[in-house]
Amino acid sequence: MSDVKQPTDVAVGVLLRAADQEFLLTSRPPGKVYPGHWEFPGGKFEPGEDAHQALARELHEELGITIGTSEPWRIETISYPHATVRLHFLKVREWRGELHMREGQRMAWQRLPTSVWPVLPGTVPVLDWLAAEQGHVGATYSKEPSTAPAWLDQVRWDERGLVPVIAQEQGSNDVLMVAWMNREALLQTWARGQAVYWSRSRNKLWHKGEESGHVQTVHDIRLDCDQDVILLKVKQEHGIACHTGRHSCFYLQLDGEGWQAVEPVLCDPERIYR
Repeated sequence: MSDVKQPTDVAVGVLLRAADQEFLLTSRPPGKVYPGHWEFPGGKFEPGEDAHQALARELHEELGITIGTSEPWRIETISYPHATVRLHFLKVREWRGELHMREGQRMAWQRLPTSVWPVLPGTVPVLDWLAAEQGHVGATYSKEPSTAPAWLDQVRWDERGLVPVIAQEQGSNDVLMVAWMNREALLQTWARGQAVYWSRSRNKLWHKGEESGHVQTVHDIRLDCDQDVILLKVKQEHGIACHTGRHSCFYLQLDGEGWQAVEPVLCDPERIYR
C-alpha cells in the first residue's frame, strides 16, 4: 500500500476586471500557513462539490460576494512541505455584493507586475499565465520588498543585531526550541513561510531543515510586550525539531538529583545528518 497522500482539491478564483487587466489578490490570515502571503482567493472542496460550487461557497464565506458564472481555466498540482494541493483555477468576471474581508485578510487589485509582497508560491504560475495572455514581458512579481518593511524596526534588536526566537508547535503548543534571528532571518522567515534563523556558531543564516528536511512551516509570528522576543507558531515537519532526533530540544527534566532525558529519540541523528 502506498503512503503517498492524495492531493487536496482547492477551488481558486481569478477575479478579473478592467478588460481582464486587473485581478484580485488577498492575503492569507494569521493562523494559517504562510500568513500574510498574497494569493488568489478560494478554498477546499467539500464532499459532493464541483470546482464552481466550491468556489462560489468559499468566496461568499470569505469575501461576502455571490459569483455568477465561472470559466474553468487551469489545474495545477503544487507540493508544499505541509501539504500537496490540486488547484482548480476558475476565471470570474461577474459577482454581486461588496467585497468584505471576513477572515481578517487584506485585498488588493493588481496589475502585472504585482506590487504586493510576499507572493505565495502557488500564485506565481498564475501570474505567468496571465502574463502570457496579456503579452506582458518581464518580471510578474517582486521577490523582495522594494523597501525594508517598517515592522522590522519595531523589533528591539540587541547590540549584535539579534533577537531570541521561541518556536512553539501549532496545536499542541509544545515549546520546540529557542534560536536567534537577525533582520534578514526574520525577513526571509516571512517571505518563505518557513523558519530561517541566524546561527551564532556558524555566523550565517540557517534555514531550519536545510540538511535534515525537518523544516518548520510558519503559521503565526508574534512579538512580546517588550518587543525583544519573537514567538513562532510552527508546524514541525516530521515531528523532529532537535538535532538529537527528538521532538523538542527541551527533553531534559530535573528530578532533584540531575537532568534526565524524558523524551525518546525518534530518529538516529546519524541518519538525519549524513
